[in-house]
Amino acid sequence: MDEPIEQMPEEITPEEPDLHAEIESLRGRLENAERAAREVALGWREFTELFPDADISSLPDSFNAALERGIPPAAAYALELRRREVTNMRMAEADRRARELSSGRISEADDSLYSPAEVRAMKPAEVRKNIEKIRRSMKSWH
Repeated sequence: MDEPIEQMPEEITPEEPDLHAEIESLRGRLENAERAAREVALGWREFTELFPDADISSLPDSFNAALERGIPPAAAYALELRRREVTNMRMAEADRRARELSSGRISEADDSLYSPAEVRAMKPAEVRKNIEKIRRSMKSWH
């Protein structure tokens, strides 16, 4: 691609210096763009080497924002992984503190107590079958 540039004629018209300056400017911009493209390719190659199983489709917008700020993909991904880890640790700590402050599980109320009217309506076989519940129920009768 690096073909020799033809020699410029000795006689320069008034427009030629402007054209030469523009060509040099464009060459510089092209070199910068090529260098940036190489850096991006190297960054993604590094990313795939470090995180071969990464699912970048599930990353939040902050990953893309980091890339736009010039952070290499591997570093941006590691940053997102660390953010998730810190968030999970904070949530686990909050859960632990909540459990410490909790009075425990609420047990179901014993709604199997009988009223005096229910016991009077029972047949003798039912009374024998449910005598323990009836005794517990009698403690609540006032």
